[in-house]
Amino acid sequence: MGDDILTDCENTQTQTQNSQIDWSQHNTPSFIPNIWGRLYPTKTSVKGQYCWKKHNAEYYDLIQAEFTLGRSLKCTYVMRRELVSENIIKNVSKQHFIITRDLSEPLNPAIITDLSYNGTFVNGEKIGKGNSRVLDDNDVISVTHALMKIFVFKDLLKNEQDQVPKEISQKYYISRTLGQGACGIVKLVYDKKKCSKHAMKMIKKSRLTNGQINHLTDPEKIMNEINIMKALRHPCIISTEEVFDARDAVYIVLELMQGGELFDRITKQGRLTEQLTRFYFRQMILAVKYLHSQGITHRDLKPENVLLESKDEKTLVKITDFGLSKFVGEDSFMKTMCGTPLYLAPEVLRANGQRCYGSQVDVWSLGVIFFVCLVGYLPFSSEYKDMSLKDQIMNGRYRFSQAHWKGVSLQAKLLMRGMLTVQAERRLTLDQILNHPWMEDNEITISVEKLISHRSDTKSYELISSVSDEKENSAENVTVIRLTAAAKRAMSDSFNSAEPIPKKMRVANDTSSTNSYCSED
Repeated sequence: MGDDILTDCENTQTQTQNSQIDWSQHNTPSFIPNIWGRLYPTKTSVKGQYCWKKHNAEYYDLIQAEFTLGRSLKCTYVMRRELVSENIIKNVSKQHFIITRDLSEPLNPAIITDLSYNGTFVNGEKIGKGNSRVLDDNDVISVTHALMKIFVFKDLLKNEQDQVPKEISQKYYISRTLGQGACGIVKLVYDKKKCSKHAMKMIKKSRLTNGQINHLTDPEKIMNEINIMKALRHPCIISTEEVFDARDAVYIVLELMQGGELFDRITKQGRLTEQLTRFYFRQMILAVKYLHSQGITHRDLKPENVLLESKDEKTLVKITDFGLSKFVGEDSFMKTMCGTPLYLAPEVLRANGQRCYGSQVDVWSLGVIFFVCLVGYLPFSSEYKDMSLKDQIMNGRYRFSQAHWKGVSLQAKLLMRGMLTVQAERRLTLDQILNHPWMEDNEITISVEKLISHRSDTKSYELISSVSDEKENSAENVTVIRLTAAAKRAMSDSFNSAEPIPKKMRVANDTSSTNSYCSED
């Protein structure tokens, strides 16, 4: 595609990138433009004849956020008879296509939209009037017919697509990093044909660290996470769009949430009202109850793994990150000690990887989340020097600040105590939480049911069997596990599903009030 000019393009691109580095210095003259792409005239037709009669320039710089092409004098590039062959220009629309780029962030892709009646083509594939697709580096643009190749697009802000298998880069435009953690990173990606945003979680497979397997990157655990996500179908559970299993890593394409993490919303507001906590918490309980009904215990519930669909206050809540989960039978128990220490249940610490514990560990974690939502600080922390973190949890001795809890209702306190009960058999069940007096709010119940019902009605899932690519590509075989979804939900840039770098939640260090340890006893 455009092989006759690609070498010149690459040289020009390198020179341009170098010059852009110079432009970024503090003494940069304000009048120097920021060139984000170039269009190189190229050959067309089967016979290899030029569609151009002549060129005004060797290439055309893309500087503004919009570039239009057509016969209209209002277009950025006007197709004139003295420039273009007669057999092409007669079929060109007044506005044939438009290329746009959101310049607010450097790694946003260029988007081409077909405005024509006779067709705009990218790499020989017709876009269709009113439709858009992402332009990638070296894409060939044709007008009126797939053979009428007029430009090769050079992306001067191109991200490194070669860091992922070809099967992925052919379908997705790799944009900026959304998050990074112990088991990999999360990238913002764009479906090239649909122009939709997604989050792609990239997990490196196992490697030896100090002679021991790094379980966060254990292939068996990674595939376990994939199998779990493939099986889940609930409005309050993050949906998986597609999975690529490559030699060295697994790439999981997920829906992208607009509202970010519950953690960030709590830290930004300091604390949530009881009404808003009730709205979010009911959804969390329903999601976890669904998981348990599927034989799945999450084991790593925390505010970082609770995502919000939008930035609105009343929005859908979704549970994510099942890397530490495990399928269990009805009569089975889990023996693996895992999870985030601040949210671990006492029986997990007591088991020490040797004894069993059950799904009630999720209720304890929900209790810690509930505590944090209401008062904005952690019930257990290693920063509380009176007692070790392990002893605090093992004895259910949560930090109780009178100043923070004085405005919280009695029923909320009782619900919190019921969840943070050391003995698992005495701890509240999910059904008991849903039927607790504090949860009795018809307005909240109806609004949550409507929200969930709407999402259930508008989204249908179809699980497509695994497709294995038998062809060698850079010494890699990539298995693609696809999940298609109709009526995609809102997506955005603030999603992070990697094993998170620990975040700092506020602790109760208010010296102006009485701080004490409390427990269910």
